[in-house]
Amino acid sequence: MEPKFWINYPQEHIEGEMYKYRCSYCKVETTSINGLIENHKEDCAFRKEQEKTFRQTISQKSHIDVNQIRGADETD
Repeated sequence: MEPKFWINYPQEHIEGEMYKYRCSYCKVETTSINGLIENHKEDCAFRKEQEKTFRQTISQKSHIDVNQIRGADETD
């Protein structure tokens, strides 16, 4: 399952600002990102890597039995 909030990206302090930080890769402020991967710039290295990893994980798990997803007590 994809995380709802992405807060594990490298951040840097914005010079001259007391409490403002931004993504070290795409330079978007953390308050604008708001924990959402799609709020990073499209060419952000962090975003690209996370999306790639997520796609690979999903493709590896695509063989899971549908009953494992829905629950064994549910029927078609």
